Amino acid sequence: MQTPDAKTQTFLKAIEDNSRIITKVCYYYARDPDEFNDLRQDAMICLWQGWDKFKGESRLSTWIYRVCLNSCVSNFRSNRRHSESIPLEAMAEIAADTSDRTAMLSHMHSLISRLNPREKAVILLWLDNYPYDTISEIMGVPRNTIASWIKRIKEKLVRLSDQ
Repeated sequence: MQTPDAKTQTFLKAIEDNSRIITKVCYYYARDPDEFNDLRQDAMICLWQGWDKFKGESRLSTWIYRVCLNSCVSNFRSNRRHSESIPLEAMAEIAADTSDRTAMLSHMHSLISRLNPREKAVILLWLDNYPYDTISEIMGVPRNTIASWIKRIKEKLVRLSDQ
């Protein structure tokens, strides 16, 4: 058993090492910068509350991804005031990407923001190059279901892009 200080230091190191995952998941579920900050804070609270329950049965990054997704999806479900899409102007404050890819990324983000929470979770994991088996573990469904969902999500994104 770790001392409280050692536990805190281990937790903070894990958060630092996986900050990109936490930020990205919260970013895709946020409607504006304030909500992004709230989602990130809620995810951190969930991670801290579940820290003692992490037993190392999966990779730490996989566990963090799942906790953050669950936190954001729970927030989304309990707060039905959300509209169908995120105004990109508000999201510009969150994303500081000024490279040539900005327009393409903005378009991709706007399309992803139109997906339902489950679809967002799956496509984010896929875009992060997680193997189907890992996505299956995180989402709690069979691998073949993940493959089917990803195919349908890609088709949906193409349809949304053509609108």
